[in-house]
Amino acid sequence: MASAIFRLAPAYLAFTLVLGMNIALWSYSHDLRPVWGNVPPVPDKAAAERMTLGDPQMAYRMIGLMLQNLGATGGRDFALKDYDYKTLGGWFYLEDELDPLSDYIPALAAYYYGATPEASDLMPVIDYLEAIGQRPQAHKWRWLAQAVYLARFRQGDLNRALALAQILAALPRTDMPLWARQMPAFIINARGDKEAAYALMMGVLGEGGKDLSPAEILFIRDYICGRILTPAQAEKDELCQPGR
Repeated sequence: MASAIFRLAPAYLAFTLVLGMNIALWSYSHDLRPVWGNVPPVPDKAAAERMTLGDPQMAYRMIGLMLQNLGATGGRDFALKDYDYKTLGGWFYLEDELDPLSDYIPALAAYYYGATPEASDLMPVIDYLEAIGQRPQAHKWRWLAQAVYLARFRQGDLNRALALAQILAALPRTDMPLWARQMPAFIINARGDKEAAYALMMGVLGEGGKDLSPAEILFIRDYICGRILTPAQAEKDELCQPGR
């Protein structure tokens, strides 16, 4: 019996040492938490492609996944207001270099990062969406419309919103709905420039009236008569008369 215990002594000793080391490690580390380094520095396109052995599409998807899950560290989630948005803007443009056609990152920028409660954080997002929204590919204009929305309703910057809306309205696109071309009038009206908004909306009716559907014409009339003009002005305006 004693000889058997003597033979097993090294095993017992090793077990005791391992157990002691585990207890010591747990005692030291059980209160430690991963430290979030915020948004990492942005590499250049060549460096990003080297991470995936020269495959730009794989790099695009890996970085997109990183941006989608950024801030989820060690079982904790960090608020959008804590992010470094200037560096985030650099990642957006890097992704655009890797794939200028995909709408994944514009959507992530507009609908996820655009939800930050800090209005000042939105500048890199709006600048990025402005650039993407002027691309000639179909439906890219909607990202410029999203930039107008963020400037108008999230930042409350009517001047910036109007400048973006004017760029949007002037795009040589055939796939844009009428409301996109009317957006400057909406911003001008919200800014209090009623006469300019009236002139712009009347111009839409005059220039493209023959190509508008009855529903679009009715919307424009209702907007002019109900939102731009006062009730007294609407009574005198020929456009707002019943049967017109």
